[in-house]
Amino acid sequence: MKDVTLQKMPDEAVLRRLTAAAKELVSRRDLQAGYPFDQETNLSGFYEWLLETGLCNTTLISVGSPYKEAWDMLHVDEFEREVVDFIAGTFGFHDNHWGVVTNGGTDGNLHGLYFGRKTLEAQSDRPPILYVSAEAHYSVQKLGDILRIETRIIGVEPSGRMDVEDLRRQLDPERPALVAIAVGGTFKGAIDDQRAIDRVLKEVNPPACYRHLDVALFGGYLPWLDDPAARELVDQRVMGFDSLAVSGHKFFALNEPAGVFVCRKEILQYLNKLTIPYLGGIMMPTISCSRSGFDVLKLFWRIMTTKPEGFRAEAKHMLEMTGKLSAALRERGVEAHVNPWSNTVYFPRPKDEVVHRWCMACSGEFSHVVVMQYFNDGLVRKLADDIAR
Repeated sequence: MKDVTLQKMPDEAVLRRLTAAAKELVSRRDLQAGYPFDQETNLSGFYEWLLETGLCNTTLISVGSPYKEAWDMLHVDEFEREVVDFIAGTFGFHDNHWGVVTNGGTDGNLHGLYFGRKTLEAQSDRPPILYVSAEAHYSVQKLGDILRIETRIIGVEPSGRMDVEDLRRQLDPERPALVAIAVGGTFKGAIDDQRAIDRVLKEVNPPACYRHLDVALFGGYLPWLDDPAARELVDQRVMGFDSLAVSGHKFFALNEPAGVFVCRKEILQYLNKLTIPYLGGIMMPTISCSRSGFDVLKLFWRIMTTKPEGFRAEAKHMLEMTGKLSAALRERGVEAHVNPWSNTVYFPRPKDEVVHRWCMACSGEFSHVVVMQYFNDGLVRKLADDIAR
C-alpha cells in the first residue's frame, strides 16, 4: 500500500510555480469575454463536500447507460438519471427519452450524429447525407468526417442563420437526410429556423430524416426565458427533433467540459446491440466507454442548488446584460448586432490590444462578446469603453 503522506503536496519549487499560475489565471478570469463560460462557478461548497466525505480520494467513473440495473461497480447512476430527466424535461421530452452525461458538447454531437446515422441506415438502404450550416459549430463537420458521412455545407443568411433555400437546392430527395440544426451559431449567435427546415424536408421528401440540435450554450437558458416563442425553439413536443446536445460548462457553469445528450427513447432500437460479458452483459449504447462520475455529481449539485427559479433569474440577467452591452456600444458609436434571444454581441473588430486584453473571438472584420452570468453594469461599461476606443 502506498504511503499517502508522500502524495499530499509537490515540492516547494513546483508548488510556487503552480500557485503563481493559479493567481495569474484567477486575475484574468473576468477577461474571457469572447467565450461562453460563466466565471462564477461557485463550486467551493462542492469541493468542500468532496474533501469532507473523502470522495475526493476515490476514482469514480460512469459506464454505459445510467438506466441500467444490477451494477456492482462504484457508480452514481441514480444522480445521472435525475440530471438527464431534469434536462429532458426542460426540453419537453417527458418520459419518452434516453440520455447520458457526456464529456462535453462535441461528445454530445458525436452521439447525435452517430445515433442519427444508425437510425437512418435502418430506415433506408441508401447512405445518409449530413446537412449543416456554415455557421454551426465546427465539431459537426469534423464529426461528419470521423463518421465518414457525406457532408454538405449549407450557406447562411447575413445574420448567420441557415439559408433554407440553399438547403432546398442541396437536399437530395433520394437519400436520407441527417440535419444538424444550430440553436445558437458559434459566432453570431443565430438560431436556425426549424419550422422552415421542416417545410423544406416535407417538400423535397427524402426517404427518411433525423434532426439533431446543437444547443450547447443556448439550450441552457432558452427553456427558462419568459418568452414562450423562445421556449418553443427547444421544445421537442413542438419542434419534433430527435436528439440534442447541451453543454454543462457554459450556462450551467461547470468549471470543466461536460454536457448532456438526450434523444427519443425509441432511437435506441436502431443501435448496435453490443453487450459486454465482463461488464455483466450490459448493453453499451454510449460511445465513450468511461465517463466522469464527478461531472454527474457537479451537474446534480448545480441543479439542486440553483433550482428552476435560479436558472430563470440567471437567464433573465444574462439577456438584460446583453441588451445593456449592445446599447452601450451603440451609444459610443459602435455598430453592434444581436440576434433574437442571443447573448452574443458582434461588432466591427476593435484594436488588437483590446481583442487580446478581453480574449475576444474574431472572424474576418468582426469580433464578438458572449455575455454570461458574471457580467454586471461595471463590467459592461468598462468593456464598451475599451471597444469604442
